[in-house]
Amino acid sequence: MTARARLSVLDPSPVFAGRTAQEALGETRALAEAADSLGYRAFWVQEHHNAPSFAGTAPEILIADLAARTSRLMIGSGGVMLANYSPLKVAEQFTTLSALYPGRIELGLGRATGADPRTSAALLGPGSEAFPQMLRMLIDWLQDASGEVPLPDNHRARGIHARPAGARPDVWLLASSPESAAFAGAMGLKLAFAEFLNPGGSTDALKAYREAFEPSLIAPEPHAGVALVTLAAPTREEARRLGAPAAAWNIKRAQGRFAPFPGETETAAILDEAGPAAVDYARARSLSGTGADVAAGLGEIARSAGADEFFLLTIAPSVETRIDSLRRIADAWDSAAW
Repeated sequence: MTARARLSVLDPSPVFAGRTAQEALGETRALAEAADSLGYRAFWVQEHHNAPSFAGTAPEILIADLAARTSRLMIGSGGVMLANYSPLKVAEQFTTLSALYPGRIELGLGRATGADPRTSAALLGPGSEAFPQMLRMLIDWLQDASGEVPLPDNHRARGIHARPAGARPDVWLLASSPESAAFAGAMGLKLAFAEFLNPGGSTDALKAYREAFEPSLIAPEPHAGVALVTLAAPTREEARRLGAPAAAWNIKRAQGRFAPFPGETETAAILDEAGPAAVDYARARSLSGTGADVAAGLGEIARSAGADEFFLLTIAPSVETRIDSLRRIADAWDSAAW
């Protein structure tokens, strides 16, 4: 990290009890529009399947909608689960998006399926075992489409081209371990590390990424982002209250129970039943407090891990609260002296 890390947003379109997926997608639109005006660098959406907690199932469709509603944000996937798809089809989707919104599309790719095993089978994708080969094919098609590296005559896909030709998206790889981070580096891709899945793991992962990094046309230099759950409010007490549904949801998820994010009454019951130790563990998976508190925490990770960027994932009962959190963090980050 050679300069102040940039701030971006990661959004799974969370669904709260008593609300609809349509409302959640509308809130994603509002959050993206707010991020656009607040100076965030990028806005990424996730891919989940058969998950009642999240409405984000088709990032390529949401990206097109959000790019049309914003003016300066980079819009991307965090990520497309390549194991569910044909690499050629993904290349075609994202060269199309890049043609419609030149210079504004990012393709973050994940190795997993974003689903449980039965749902993964129902998606009829090729599966994660072939991920390295699928990733290589996807990159080859994207670089062929952009004209950077035309497919050679001896390529297994010779004569097959991803269209439309022209601009390609910026390509990132999602990771949640030092091993997957090192793979991103060896492939010469930008990295987005999921700190929210592996709390405290960013330092080792980003070290492994930079040690393995091989320069490429896609990423001439290493670039590592860290994705984590954040929530800023006027006071620490208010942030703790607003973050309670996410903590309760994490407790239920650890028990193998997936449902929409709970309302206030259900949240209180879940936290009371779980006990202080479980609640503290669930809350430790996020960075919350005042805007200054969150900015200070981000600064610590930037210094210790060498993060070039942060992707902020915010779960709160209302979109107004989430927008206010983004505003407070951006203001504190811009004014922080570190």
